[in-house]
Amino acid sequence: MDQEMDQENDKKPLVTFYLKNTITCPVCGMEFKREEMMTGRGRLITKGITKELRRYYEPSKVYGKVNPLLYPVTVCPRCYFGVLHEDFDKIKPQNVANAKAASEKRLAVINRIFGTLDFRQTRELKHGAASYILAIDCYDYFDKWASPTMKKAICSIRAAWLFNDLEMENPLDDYGNMQNHFYKKAHDFYKVVLIKQERGEESFDGIKHMGPDTDFNYGYDGILYLVGVLAMRNSYLEKDKLKVIEDFTNAKKIVSKMFGLGKASKEKPSLLLDMARELYDELSEKIEEIKVTMAGQETSSPQ
Repeated sequence: MDQEMDQENDKKPLVTFYLKNTITCPVCGMEFKREEMMTGRGRLITKGITKELRRYYEPSKVYGKVNPLLYPVTVCPRCYFGVLHEDFDKIKPQNVANAKAASEKRLAVINRIFGTLDFRQTRELKHGAASYILAIDCYDYFDKWASPTMKKAICSIRAAWLFNDLEMENPLDDYGNMQNHFYKKAHDFYKVVLIKQERGEESFDGIKHMGPDTDFNYGYDGILYLVGVLAMRNSYLEKDKLKVIEDFTNAKKIVSKMFGLGKASKEKPSLLLDMARELYDELSEKIEEIKVTMAGQETSSPQ
């Protein structure tokens, strides 16, 4: 509070602050301070929600652009071990050696995409996107008790969102391809989440907030919905139209489960149900469009 008052006196309003107590990296032992986002005082002005359940915010006249997605992953500035805050000190001792051995590889990946990043500095879009890439990798060192596949799915879609933001700011860079890459990874992970949950191979016990964004927890219904949304989003990558029809048909079956799981509630708002019904109809329309196109191509092809 004193830090914020001092900043206000200097007419430089704070968006984030650094925790007073240092954090010790469980992999390499480095001590560092984590950056946290402040809340309240009009820092976040909600603007709306996208089809992918991402919350957008109006820039504040006082604080400017504020992006909560930049901060949920704790990253060690030295070895680049990074996972969501609640898991940072929960890596099991038998997995530490492997995580430490891969530190140079993590550093090389981030340097290749972004150049040099210092996680001791105030976070920007690049830090946020990089943090989710690191988390996707580092959840390989967590057992099923931590629900790692679900967390990889969340981190993948958030990475895609931040690469979209980077693409908007820097259209000449190659962030668009990275955005597409992580949308594809998110779709794959979400589908695996459902398979593992159905088989009892990985539960949701290790995760409290399924997001996908930081503001609202859409839970299991959000997963079902996102599988359909991402099937639509990634369909252009698939050249085999029969495979697209198969993917859309499976997505319809998954989305339709939402309608049989009860009426709207706090956990399943009517907005999500309405969006799911629209998505279901859109998938049906796309399937029919592809079938018509394929039939026309067969008719016009030489005998």
